[in-house]
Order: sequence, then structure tokens, then C-alpha cells
Amino acid sequence: MLNALRRLFSKQLPVFDESWRPFLEKNFVHWDTLTPAEVTRMEMLVARLFHETRWEPANGFDLTLDIKVLISAQAAMLLLGLELDEFPQLTSVIVYPSTIRLGSEYSVGGRVRADKTPPLAGQAHYRGPVVLSWTAARRGAKHPEAGQNVVYHEFAHRLDMLDGVTDGTPPLGDEEARKRWVRVCTAAYDSVRAEHSAVLRPYAGTNPAEFFAVATEVFFNRPVALREHEPELYEELRSFYNQDPAHRPQSHGGV
Repeated sequence: MLNALRRLFSKQLPVFDESWRPFLEKNFVHWDTLTPAEVTRMEMLVARLFHETRWEPANGFDLTLDIKVLISAQAAMLLLGLELDEFPQLTSVIVYPSTIRLGSEYSVGGRVRADKTPPLAGQAHYRGPVVLSWTAARRGAKHPEAGQNVVYHEFAHRLDMLDGVTDGTPPLGDEEARKRWVRVCTAAYDSVRAEHSAVLRPYAGTNPAEFFAVATEVFFNRPVALREHEPELYEELRSFYNQDPAHRPQSHGGV
């Protein structure tokens, strides 16, 4: 009976294809910075995200296996140290070939006008999909020195949304942790708004939710610089993500 149950559950576990490993080593810079134990967990997470996510191509895009694997791996980085194996209430991942234009034309007084919504690299919806530009996702995986990664950014929003409020404060352990987070992040946010930040780009000053998403990008992509310029913020993110990327090999120049 036990053997039968083991066989049943083993068939249901998502499988990490061995051919994905060299692909990720080549195309996802952060993969080579992980310890063997981290790689083992990452492979499980990548397999789950790859197999269990509903993938949707946009604008006739050829959404290949490699694209799904690379996006899954980047999203998995955020879950690596958390007690989560998935992003709850994620309905799908929609992938555009390049810049996302969600604007449309509409009629006013008999004249056709264009919606001026600016082009996007990504978008996260509460209890809905994550929308990504493949061009931006591919660039972020290979060039962390730029400090930007659209997959990290949008999936950080998904973590922020877990408590039902998109306010830049994800679910934390207790009230003291929440107070400390708000104090540290508010100070860093105000610094960005005052154009005094040496490491966080101006978009982080849009609102607290965007601050958390941008800070997440920098935490994983430029951890040494973040720890140097914003040590308290780095410590809050290190505690939340349960990862210390500044102590990993910095194969892209130690930024």
C-alpha cells in the first residue's frame, strides 16, 4: 500500500529536466552563484513554476520552452528562502515579445484619440496574471549589473499582495518586524523622493509598492552596493527573503 502511494505521489511531482541546467548556467547569471543546497531547492521551484503555471503568449508570440524555463527560474529566486513553493492566486503569466502597449483608441466628440498609457516592461495584477516583456525578462537574466529585472519586480509585487494590500509591506513575522520595516523603508523611500539615493533609481519613489519592487531588484542584482549605501534596507530585505546575496560570488563585477 505504501509503495503504491509513493508511486502515485512521485508521478505527480513536477520534474526538473536535466537539460535545463546548462541552459540556466548560460542564460541566468545568478544560477552559478548558488550553493548546491540552493540549486536543489531552485530546481524544485523551477519545475513547479514551469509545469503548474498557466502560460499565455500575447500578440502571436512563440512562447517556447526555454522562455518559460528562464522566467520560472527568475521568479523562483524570490521564493528560494521563503516558506512558499508558489505564488498564491497567480492565474497566469502572459508574455509579450517586447514592449507591452496596453493603450487603445477611443472616440471623443467624433474624433479618435489614443490612450496615452506609456509602454510597459511588465505588470502584476492582484489575484490575476503577471504580464511580462520577453525582451526585458531576457535582458534582466543576463545583465544584473544594470540593476533592473522585470521578473523580480513584478513577482515582488505578487509577494506584496499576499496580505491583500499592495502597500510595499509584504507579510512579516510580527508587529515589531512590521514597525521596523515601515521605519526603514519609509526613510529610504523619502531619500529617493528627495533624489538623495545612490543606488535606488527614481522610479522607486513612485509609491511604497514600487519602492519595494525596485528595492527587490537591487537587492538581488546589486547587493554589495545596496548593503554599502542602504545597510538597514539591505538587512530588512535579507531578513524577509532569508537570503544574503552580497555574500554570494559576484560574477558580474561585484556590484
